[in-house]
Amino acid sequence: MNAKRWLQWAGGLGLAGASLIVPAAQAARMAIPGTVNYVEGQVSVNGSTIGTQQSGSVTLENDQVLTTAQGKAEILLSPGAYLRVGGNSEVRMLNAGLADPRIEVVRGEAILEVDYRPKMAGIDVMERGADTAILKEGLYKFDSDEGRVEVIDGKAAVTFNGQSKEMGKGKELVLNGAPLKTVSFDPKAEDDLYRWSDVRASYEAEANVGSAQTVYAAGGWGMGYGPGWFWNPYFSTYAWLPGDGFFYSPFGYPFFSPGYVIYAPRFYGGGRGVIAARGVVAGRANVASSFRASAPAAAHFSGGGGGFHGGGGRR
Repeated sequence: MNAKRWLQWAGGLGLAGASLIVPAAQAARMAIPGTVNYVEGQVSVNGSTIGTQQSGSVTLENDQVLTTAQGKAEILLSPGAYLRVGGNSEVRMLNAGLADPRIEVVRGEAILEVDYRPKMAGIDVMERGADTAILKEGLYKFDSDEGRVEVIDGKAAVTFNGQSKEMGKGKELVLNGAPLKTVSFDPKAEDDLYRWSDVRASYEAEANVGSAQTVYAAGGWGMGYGPGWFWNPYFSTYAWLPGDGFFYSPFGYPFFSPGYVIYAPRFYGGGRGVIAARGVVAGRANVASSFRASAPAAAHFSGGGGGFHGGGGRR
């Protein structure tokens, strides 16, 4: 039974509080930067077509290229960071290192979601010879065809032709050879890639709860687990597990560490996963308040592990 069908079934039987607990042996399967976490439609790596059934089993190595036609793909970078590639696009893995993954958007568009960025680690995205260094958790859009870099939420530094420019939420710049100059754009505008990324983020939040419960039930990190990507077969995706506390993604979905998953919301609905609907996300301050009221170590919820509290614009 697939995840969506299971959720519909659980809701119909009044099991809205149930969660998918993954067999520990399967959850122990881990991912590395460059893992192709999900594909739909026409996607290939170095000219070899990959299908949905290969999600999670293909990894981009240095200098390998992922190409989409009428399709989309999601690539894992460092734990808590996802690159989602739009249709008719191409990306090249430049460095699949855990501490400093680097990828190039050769053509087309991609969205980078960063739920967690360790202080000593970096994430860099190349586009038309420009290097965008991600400085903060957030959401970033790259359009190589138009030479455009947008910060939907977060903070980044762009280096191009010997120039460097920092920009924050709601700012973009165009790589046209002229002096770098940021301009404002509407971060609340949505396009197809943004909406698809939002749906993917909701499923990954669901997978996080099931995987975190598995690790918690197995005795936590003491059983040989550590923060990172863990395979969730029910969702056919790798789930991100923080090392401590919980984090909000730029889309507003919470991700729990095993030690905090017992405080996860116990309701599903609308196909939105661990949160009943986006309307609940819009009022996430109230959700967070309820977590704090029931948690024995509430300080973790405001910053344990560097919790993300960005606004999460829409693009």
